[in-house]
Amino acid sequence: MNKDEIDILLYFLKAGFSTRELDKRMGFSPKKSKGWESWDILQKYNINTKDKGKLFVYTSRQARLMIKDIPNIKSKSPIDILLSINKPDNLKRFADSFLITENPESLYQIMKGETRNIIRDFFITKKKIIGICQYKGCNETKALETAHYGKSRPEIFLESANKYKQSTSNKFMFDLAKIFEDYLMSHSGNKSVCFLCKSHHRQLDDSGNTQKDIRLFKQKIEW
Repeated sequence: MNKDEIDILLYFLKAGFSTRELDKRMGFSPKKSKGWESWDILQKYNINTKDKGKLFVYTSRQARLMIKDIPNIKSKSPIDILLSINKPDNLKRFADSFLITENPESLYQIMKGETRNIIRDFFITKKKIIGICQYKGCNETKALETAHYGKSRPEIFLESANKYKQSTSNKFMFDLAKIFEDYLMSHSGNKSVCFLCKSHHRQLDDSGNTQKDIRLFKQKIEW
């Protein structure tokens, strides 16, 4: 398995790229190749459409290590085998960890730093792939930041927290491992986050923005 093949598998299994997008990255014209060049590589390693995005919650480093193991797996579903024997490294610190607080909002205040850091680290590879501020007309390539395009970070986390809470006396107990896995999976949509320079990220997050301002700003994000 060479580096180009590893990259193709990574972008398919983790980033969820289509075969046409993968062909473009390989230097082919997607209109001419129609995704068949990258599809041949996926088929070579028994990777199928149903496997797309299955490594989403794994870090890029761990996903690459798992991908390198694929040739050693004698199965028509190597990814499912690898998923069963590899737990996400970035979630291990939350394993068997529970917090008791008065409400989900209190949990968010405690875990706010974790919610920010795990997303920043999680999207490092995709940010490198994009490589430029996605605000129309901006050519900034340095110090790009991960910005939430749809729901905000607190909104997403609170939705996950509410799924995995249990009443205990007058408070709630929260399962951190399940919450953070769900929190990461909630970012699997194509437009969950975008990458902006510091200035445009600040504009997007400006607390003085009206809903109209935010809507007009988002219309200038280039995908």
